[in-house]
Amino acid sequence: MLENYLLVMIGAGLGALLRYLLLIWWPQRFDLFTGVWAVNILGSFLLGILSSIGQGSHAVLLTQTGFLGGLTTFSTMMTQAKQRDGLLKQLLYLFVQVLAGATAFFLGQVLAGAVR
Repeated sequence: MLENYLLVMIGAGLGALLRYLLLIWWPQRFDLFTGVWAVNILGSFLLGILSSIGQGSHAVLLTQTGFLGGLTTFSTMMTQAKQRDGLLKQLLYLFVQVLAGATAFFLGQVLAGAVR
C-alpha cells in the first residue's frame, strides 16, 4: 500500500512541476488559450493515449493518477473562468476548455489505436 502512495506522490510532484514550468513558459497574451488551457489539453491528450494502452496498476498510479493529476488543473481553470468579464466570456472560456480537452482525449485514443 505504501508503494502505491509513493507512486501517486512522485507522479503528482512531477506533473505539478511540469505544469509550473509550462505556465511560466506559455505566453500570457492569449485570452482563451492560456497556459492552463495548454496543460489541460496536453493532459487530456496524454490520458487518451495512456488509457488506451494496457498499463499495469502501478503504471496507472504513477502516470494517470499521479502525473496527469498533478499536471492538469480543474480548479485553476474555474478560477480563470471567474476572472473573465461577464457570464458569456466565462462560459465561452469553459466551453472551449472542455471541447478542446475532449477532442484532445479522442485524438490521443486514435493515436494509440484504441478507436477504430
